Amino acid sequence: MTTAKEQLIQELERTPDFIVQEVLDFLLFVKLRLKQKTREEQIADSQQSPGLPSFLQFVEEVSAQVPREEWERLPNDLSKNLDHYLYGSPKAEVA
Repeated sequence: MTTAKEQLIQELERTPDFIVQEVLDFLLFVKLRLKQKTREEQIADSQQSPGLPSFLQFVEEVSAQVPREEWERLPNDLSKNLDHYLYGSPKAEVA
């Protein structure tokens, strides 16, 4: 007894190229939809699970890799004057 994969390969060998291209396009479309559906389910699961969302977990992991001395080198007014430090805009007054 042949498997579905073996049977499909046999059929493809006897099929004109333009039909094989259509079948390939359809197969890739189905795989993409399955991947998107799986990703949506993972997002839904992560939103329902307790703890930090995955983006915040990522930020936390990256932050943990930066030595404390480097964090201390950041200006105290970085969040308020981000444009100043990035683009040279005039500095805002910090209260």
